[in-house]
Amino acid sequence: MPNLLPDWLPWIQPAGRLIWSSILLVVGISFVVALMKPPKLSRPFPDRIAYAAYPAIVVVGYVVAVVIPADWAIAGWEVDAIIVDLVLIALVAHTHLLVASRTPKPADHKATWAACYLGAVAVFALMALAYGVVPHEWMTFANGYLRWGDTSKFVWQSSQDMLFFPWHWPFNLDYPAVRDIVVSGLYGVLLGANIALFAQWQKRNQVVEAPPADTTPTKRSRFGRPLRRATAGGA
Repeated sequence: MPNLLPDWLPWIQPAGRLIWSSILLVVGISFVVALMKPPKLSRPFPDRIAYAAYPAIVVVGYVVAVVIPADWAIAGWEVDAIIVDLVLIALVAHTHLLVASRTPKPADHKATWAACYLGAVAVFALMALAYGVVPHEWMTFANGYLRWGDTSKFVWQSSQDMLFFPWHWPFNLDYPAVRDIVVSGLYGVLLGANIALFAQWQKRNQVVEAPPADTTPTKRSRFGRPLRRATAGGA
């Protein structure tokens, strides 16, 4: 099977598992956000056509891959890899369309046992990606391709001048420290996103009540015009 990532830059394919796990995480979070919001579209086709589109997309991609010669390439990117990527994009986009055009449910709707089970599996998969796979793949990429696991390699040392200033850096900064700073920041961002998504998910069915209308009768002059409210100090 061809590599689904292009070789436009030397680090893209070595970071393939990191890139794909990050894409899966972003796509999963986008589905969560879409499910938290009410449907924005009306489905332009019946449900049976919507579900039949999944195998149709795969079949069309397979037929195109058979028709086009396998040795073709675009900007050094194998055509088979491009077709597979386009099929994946089409499947994700179609799923987003179905989520955005789903049938709205009442606020007091009770989830079924199967829906709760599938939701729990999806949440577990997202948390495994966020807290396990993505940080692990970053550490593997940093230690392997970037060679940031060597404690003898420094970004700067305390004996060096601080940028353009006449004083030295107050501490050494080696590449393993940079690697750990990146993964720690990644954990912090993902934890904050996790808490925010949990909080917003609990509020997804809340109905915002409109403020009550002002029913106070408006005072009018003897000519039928509304009277202005008196300002402070009288007018």
